[in-house]
Amino acid sequence: MFASIGGGRVTKVEARKLRVGDFLAVPLPKSGREDPLDVEKLLRSENQPSYRRGGDLQMVHGRVRRSAEGGLGVPALLHITPRVARLFGYYCAEGSLAWAQRRPNSGSVWFSFGASEETRIREVEKILRDVFGVRPRRVQQKNRIAVIAPGAGLAKIFHRSCGDSSATKRVPDFILQSTNRRVLKAFLAGYLNGDGYVTKGKGGFVLGSTSVSPALTYGVAQILLTLGEVPRVYRSHNAPHYEIEGRTVNRSDDHMMRLLVDEVAVTPQEIEWEASEARVVRRNGYLLIPIREISRIDYVGPVYNIEVEDDHSYTANFMAVANCQNADISQRRKVEGIEVEPQDVVRMTLEQGCQGLAYTYNQPTIFIEFARDIGMMARKAGLINIFVSNGYDTPETVAEMPKFLDCVTVDFKGSGETNFVRKYINIPNADPIFQTLLDTRDTKKIHIEITDLIVPQVGDDLGAARKLSKWVYDNLGPDTPIHFLRFHPDYKMMEFPWTPVETLEKHCAVAKEEGLKYVYIGNVSGHRLENTYCPGCGAIAIKRYGFDITGWYLDKDNKCKQCGYQLAIFGRLERTAKENRFYSVLYHR
Repeated sequence: MFASIGGGRVTKVEARKLRVGDFLAVPLPKSGREDPLDVEKLLRSENQPSYRRGGDLQMVHGRVRRSAEGGLGVPALLHITPRVARLFGYYCAEGSLAWAQRRPNSGSVWFSFGASEETRIREVEKILRDVFGVRPRRVQQKNRIAVIAPGAGLAKIFHRSCGDSSATKRVPDFILQSTNRRVLKAFLAGYLNGDGYVTKGKGGFVLGSTSVSPALTYGVAQILLTLGEVPRVYRSHNAPHYEIEGRTVNRSDDHMMRLLVDEVAVTPQEIEWEASEARVVRRNGYLLIPIREISRIDYVGPVYNIEVEDDHSYTANFMAVANCQNADISQRRKVEGIEVEPQDVVRMTLEQGCQGLAYTYNQPTIFIEFARDIGMMARKAGLINIFVSNGYDTPETVAEMPKFLDCVTVDFKGSGETNFVRKYINIPNADPIFQTLLDTRDTKKIHIEITDLIVPQVGDDLGAARKLSKWVYDNLGPDTPIHFLRFHPDYKMMEFPWTPVETLEKHCAVAKEEGLKYVYIGNVSGHRLENTYCPGCGAIAIKRYGFDITGWYLDKDNKCKQCGYQLAIFGRLERTAKENRFYSVLYHR
C-alpha cells in the first residue's frame, strides 16, 4: 500500500510505478481481545525427553507442574500485565537458563544485573514472587549479581517464549501480538534497561539497543511500529574471529535498533519519549513513511504463498509463479467440480474409452497420495498414467512413482537458466529439478519427456537451451523428446509479447545440433515441428495438429513404414476418439 506525494489517499501502486517522494503506508494494528498465555498447553507441547521424564503434568488449584517437580508449579494461565511484560523484557536483555545434567526438574531462570542496580533487582524478585510464586535467591558474581528463580516449569515458559541464548532470543509472540500500549511500553522498559542506551543525536536524542539476535532486534522494532513510531534497524558486519589478550574469540554480527526522539526518559518501571511529528506522518490508521530511494535487488530464499484479496499469486511445490497459461483454471475463486474417489476416476476414464490419465493443473505431486491411489487402480485396469510436472520433487515422492506412473513430462521455464528461475520462479537454481530427473531415470520404469517454456526477452537464451539440451543428451539419452513451448502473455506477465516462432525454431535447431532426435515446437498449431520425423530417413512418422494426431505412419512394431527404422515411440494409435472428447466435471445449475 502506498500514498501519493503529500500523504494523500492511500492506494495500491505497482512497484515499477513508485517514485521518490511517495509514501510507504504501514497499517497500524487495531485493538482486540488479549487472552492470557495458556501455560498448561505450552508445557504439554514440550517434547524434550529429559523434561517428560519429570513425570505427568498435574493441575492443582490453578497451577501446573510435573509430578516429580518440587514446589507449587506455575500458573496454568498467565495474564500478560505490564509487570509480567517488564519481566520478559528483562529476560530478553539479561536473562539465561540453567539445567543440571540428569535432573529433568532442575531448570532455573537467571537474571544478571550490575551491583548498583538494586532497584531493578528488587523489582524482578518481587514479580517472580507475586506472579509465579517462586522464591528467588541472589548470587554475587564478581561485579555482577544474579537473581536465580528455580523451577523447570518456569524455565520452560521462558525457553519456549523467548529462546535460551543470545543468538536465538526473540520477543515473545504474546507481546508482539498485543496492542496494549502499557504492556508494550513495559516490555520495552525491561528490555532497554538491560540492553538499551540513550545518546545525544542531531537535533534530539537516539534511543537504541544492540543484540546479536536479528529476531530480537526486529521484534523490538515491531513493538515500536505498533506504538506508532518508525525505528531504524542496522546490521554491523563483524569479523567472525578476533584476538583478545592472546585468545581467539568468536564474534557474531550486531543488529542495532535506533529511534530518533526529541526527549526520552527510561526508569526501571517505565519508558517515555516525545517524538517529533515532522519525522513521520500518521493518517487514517497508517504510518506514512517517505520513500527516499528506490533500488532493485535479486532475492534467493524461501517464498511462501500468502494470498490476499484481489491478488492471487500461488505456489507449486514452493515455487512462486508469476505467469500461468492456465490462470483461468488455477486462479478460480469459486471451487467447482465433483467429489470423487479413486475408483470413480478410473471408471470415468474407461467409460470415455481413454488410454490413460494425465495428472496436471496443478502440480500433481502436491496430491501424490491421491494420485498414487488412482494410478494403482488405473494400472490394474490397463490404463497408463502420465504426470505433467515441474520436477521440483523430493526423493520420497519419486520413490512412489514407479508404483503406478508410466510417463512424466517435466516442464522447464527459460531453459532452467539460473538468473531466470531466481527472478521469475523464486528458486535459487534448477538443480533440484535435474536431480529429480536423474532419480526418475534410475527407476528404469518411467518414460521421460522435457518441455521448455521460452519467454521472449528474458528467457530465450540459446546458450541456456544448448546447455539444457546437452544435459538431456548426456544424462537421459538422445531418444528423449524435448518440446520448446511458445509463451503467451497472461495473468501477471502481460508485459512480454508472444514468443516469435523464429525463436522457437532456433531453439529446436540447437537441440538437434546437440544430438537429440525428437525435437518439437509446442503451442503453435499447424507448425511442421509438431510432427514426429523418422531419425532414419526423415519422413513424417506421426503427423499432428494441436492436440490431435492426423497421420500415423508406423507399423505394428512402431517402425517407420518408409525405412524400417525402430522409433522410440511408446503406445499405439487408438481408434476410440469420440466427437465429444470432453467429460464435464462441473456442476450445472
